[in-house]
Amino acid sequence: MHPSRAQLTQGTDAMYMRVARFVDPANSDEGRKLTLEISAAIKRLPGFQSYALGEDHASGQSLSVSLWDTEEHARGSGIDLGRDFGPRVQALGFQVAPSEFFEVTAT
Repeated sequence: MHPSRAQLTQGTDAMYMRVARFVDPANSDEGRKLTLEISAAIKRLPGFQSYALGEDHASGQSLSVSLWDTEEHARGSGIDLGRDFGPRVQALGFQVAPSEFFEVTAT
């Protein structure tokens, strides 16, 4: 028998996950520098809980997973980052997929 959602999250507050995927087609040093700046900025946003970034250096593909206090914080993080870093992301030719959002049901 599988545990219920209530059993998985019992005793915890709800959290929300933002999954973002992007490609730096040039796989450039400037692109890596920018992703580190974005990583640091994420950690200063309201509702932030945790962040992980994975990169495939051969292809330039990256995936980030961040956890947030509320769904609003998770969704708002992309708006804040787009405003602050969007022009540089576009200038470097990053290919950014739409973020996905999930309620965290187990940790």
